[in-house]
Amino acid sequence: MTTLPKVYIILLNYNRGQDTIECIESLIKVKYQNYKIVVVDNNSPDTSMNKIKQYIDKKNIPHIFFKNSEESMKFRDNIPFISLIQSGYNGGYAYGNNIGIKFALSNRADYISILNNDTIVDSEFLKPMVDICENDKTVGIVGGKILFYDRQDIIWFNGGKFYPLIGRVKHFNFCEKDIGQTPPEHITFMTGCMMLISRKTIENVGFLNEKYFMYVEDLEYSQRVLKNGYKLKICQNSRVWHKVESNINRRLTKFSTYFTAKNKIKFIKDNLTFFYKITSFLYITIIFSIRFIYKKRSDLLKSHLRGIIDAF
Repeated sequence: MTTLPKVYIILLNYNRGQDTIECIESLIKVKYQNYKIVVVDNNSPDTSMNKIKQYIDKKNIPHIFFKNSEESMKFRDNIPFISLIQSGYNGGYAYGNNIGIKFALSNRADYISILNNDTIVDSEFLKPMVDICENDKTVGIVGGKILFYDRQDIIWFNGGKFYPLIGRVKHFNFCEKDIGQTPPEHITFMTGCMMLISRKTIENVGFLNEKYFMYVEDLEYSQRVLKNGYKLKICQNSRVWHKVESNINRRLTKFSTYFTAKNKIKFIKDNLTFFYKITSFLYITIIFSIRFIYKKRSDLLKSHLRGIIDAF
């Protein structure tokens, strides 16, 4: 009998212990015979990791706990079903996920699944994505159809496209009722909410860019994967539900506004041609500022402009 490729699913936790537990509960039911879970806690100031560990202990799930990332990298083979790693430092999304990715690669992972801890997965979500990668080695990242948790038949992400003229990305079929839509063949953006990445892709392309503390790192990685000759693909038979706030006005915070602006400008500076640098910079600076003024959100306007200034 042929052994299925080994998949490590990385969950990054920061002050969201209950979400992580609910995600683990759904992952336990996954119908794939060769996968493991790695939970990296990004130095949460609350009791997240203790809460997660207590849940795992109560359920008698085989696991191991590492008090820091250095300790985890010294461990080889005989990895239990769940590994808990305390990062000891909050270096952001890319930093925390890279800890999990390095641990997985050092323990013979064939594929890495980066998965937001505020998701619930379908029990069949994993194997169809692995099959796509196994059947087409030019696929660098495969994702699935992501739906809103609070409106479970409404699409949040079904592949995406990056528009260099305005420096923005578009989610295909966003807020549409799921009736089996398939995205366009050419995808140029994959959300970091869920990615399945082959070992070979990571070895050729590298790790997530830790200079992006939060936001836009998935766009940067998507573009880097494409530049290395790989494709991005959506698996229609893979579904997860994301606990993202469906009202965008409620999702916006000073934190998210600041880092989104800062990292978009950084991405534009580092990756686009001169013409697109000018057009996208003007769009992000002017159009978004007008929107915040129109919404009477002076707090977000200040965060937006501060992020742009700090990017320079």
